[in-house]
Amino acid sequence: MAHAAANAIRQRLPTLKTVPKRHLAPLMKDVNAALSTVQITSIEQTNQFAYSAAVIVTEELGLLQPRQPQRKSTGKPKWKVRLELKIKKLRSDASNLKNMKERKLKNDKIKQYLIRKYWLNTRKIEEALEIVKEQITATARKIERYEARIIQYRQNQLFQSDQRRFYQSLNQTTDTVTIKPEKTATTKFWKELWENNKNYNKNAGWIKEFEGKFSQNKMELMEITTEMISKRVQKVKNWTSPGSDQLHGFWLKHLISLHGKMAQQFNEMLQKGSISEWLTTGRTYLIQKDPAKGAAPGNYRPITCLPTMFKLLTGIIADRIQDYLEEKNILPDEQKGNKRKSRGTKDQLLIDKMILENCKSQKANLHMTWIDYKKAFDSLPHSWIIKCLDAIGICKTVGTFIENMMEHWKTELLVGNESYGLVNIRRGIFQGDSLSPLLFIIAMIPLSTILQKTNLGYQISKNSHKISHLMYMDDLKLYGKTETEIQSLTNTVRIFSTDINMEFGLDKCSTVALKKGKIIESEGINMPNGQTIKCHQPEAYKYLGILQLDNIKHEHVKTVVSKEYTQRVRKILKSKLNGGNTIKAINTWAIPVIRYTAGIINWTQVELDNLDRKTRKLMTIHHSLHPRSDVDRLYLPRRSGGRGLLQVKQAVKEEEHALAEYVKQSEEPALIEVKNQKLLKTQQTKNQYKKTALQTRADSWHNKTLHGKFLDKIEGKADKKTWLWLTNGTLKKETEGLILAAQEQAISHQNKCN
Repeated sequence: MAHAAANAIRQRLPTLKTVPKRHLAPLMKDVNAALSTVQITSIEQTNQFAYSAAVIVTEELGLLQPRQPQRKSTGKPKWKVRLELKIKKLRSDASNLKNMKERKLKNDKIKQYLIRKYWLNTRKIEEALEIVKEQITATARKIERYEARIIQYRQNQLFQSDQRRFYQSLNQTTDTVTIKPEKTATTKFWKELWENNKNYNKNAGWIKEFEGKFSQNKMELMEITTEMISKRVQKVKNWTSPGSDQLHGFWLKHLISLHGKMAQQFNEMLQKGSISEWLTTGRTYLIQKDPAKGAAPGNYRPITCLPTMFKLLTGIIADRIQDYLEEKNILPDEQKGNKRKSRGTKDQLLIDKMILENCKSQKANLHMTWIDYKKAFDSLPHSWIIKCLDAIGICKTVGTFIENMMEHWKTELLVGNESYGLVNIRRGIFQGDSLSPLLFIIAMIPLSTILQKTNLGYQISKNSHKISHLMYMDDLKLYGKTETEIQSLTNTVRIFSTDINMEFGLDKCSTVALKKGKIIESEGINMPNGQTIKCHQPEAYKYLGILQLDNIKHEHVKTVVSKEYTQRVRKILKSKLNGGNTIKAINTWAIPVIRYTAGIINWTQVELDNLDRKTRKLMTIHHSLHPRSDVDRLYLPRRSGGRGLLQVKQAVKEEEHALAEYVKQSEEPALIEVKNQKLLKTQQTKNQYKKTALQTRADSWHNKTLHGKFLDKIEGKADKKTWLWLTNGTLKKETEGLILAAQEQAISHQNKCN
């Protein structure tokens, strides 16, 4: 408790993203040398020394800001107040000069003031009035320039430090008013959800069968080594928001002298089966989902920040459990959530696309049901997680540690910076570390086992295995050949879910029936409680982000995705990001919207070319690209003289080649069927395609008579030095576009003077 209290008064340290390594490396070396001589006996001391070292290094770099009490902004900055006051005085002078010209000014004192200030003895009033108007305009423009510069600085700093927050800021509308939810009602809502502990049905008959399947499997005792710490800490993100200890992952990664001590202390916790409470206490920020739905407690999404040391420890445990699950082949192929060396949702979408297209081409019968769980991650009983860990053979020390850890889970609810109080987590998973999603997947293994045993499902060919279901975390889709089969599969899922105290979100569940490849009317699936899973017709269902029904709605998805892509590009170009950050933002925020659909949606060359053309048009509208600039150069890497923009067409083709290569190498039965059905028709690997496309584009630019002439003027060292300004990417996007256009002789500069 004392350490938790100390954490509460810690200062949030700045990120060191922009600090050169040559400045940071000597300091880290000295700090590690000093820490190696210190006697540390507890995890609390390790955490305290790590934070102290972070403070010292930050202070030595001159980046530690003195803590100041939070206070509300007093309003406008002083420079703006000063300039606005100047404009006010100038407008007053303009009004008086106008009155003086019209002989309406009676105040002699003001007259003398104007004569002295504007030299009216030697200058006409009209001339002075014009000067005042120009000064007003110039001062107003100065305010605009200053404000634009501040916005530019802040946006680029935010982009460099936290891209996610920057993208969120682009999505926020200026007229949106953030309303905080009522404190008591919100706390009550989350307490009822998380503190309402429930148990699974210990008398369920299928549990014994599940236990028997893995009864011979036993995980070896786990011992955490320094090497495991050093390996796992490399996966920790440097500057993501820390927990209550305010310690970023960067410091654990680089304070290598503490790795051995942490390994020893983690092992002690595993052996004792206990864990300090401050490690299991999170900070949960409630983020409003839909502003239109107001401040209802259920309209907020919880985002939890956990202590970095806790995430490191649970990450090591998760790695070991994952190794064991793969070694014993315990994870079902149908579950792609958190699965290593898989493409996650793309696997499921490819298999699903294969089933839908096979049903159409073979004119077969197919019944499908989409199952949605009501707050799946928040309702899973802890007792069921422990039961599953024991059933699959997780070693006793790890199982006991996880059980004790879950007993101490708690989090502080926060809306903005206001605390809404502590809530104990007695149900559901934490959602903030890498172990929690794995625990959820383990808890759902029995469902796949039961569904596999039914021997029901859709069969692509006579020699292929039956596919009864696909899962990605809690997203579940069932397949049956007949109405009886789909009802049986759905009822099996219902029984399992009821036994582990999880509920269907029936308003989001749906079913559809196909006969000879065509949709037929269906009354839905009746549940024992009188409720019905309705037939989703004629509306389509969004499965893993892709709209579908009897087939994938290609045209509708293209329209929606294209609109979202162009909206994101437009928002980025309207921002004040510099040239390098603008291109990076398009590549990392806009392009992935299209790339996700590659291999699933049937894009044509014309459609992809149109999207690229639209991108260039938007860049031209926002003065980021000259209309006569070379197109090939835009898509070349910056180190080669281009601007580094990802071409939509190339991004889609690269993803298709990568998927084809992945499917070809897979040994999973369902993906082998995908390969046999030839859903992905490519001849090259991703790297081969990428290399060929890059070389073709570079040659095209170089061989152009006008645009390629600049390349002939640079040779040797100059060839590398010339592009430094591009690789730095610190110029405004407008300036970048202008310089490139000038180099390519795309700017008209004919001398029209006679």
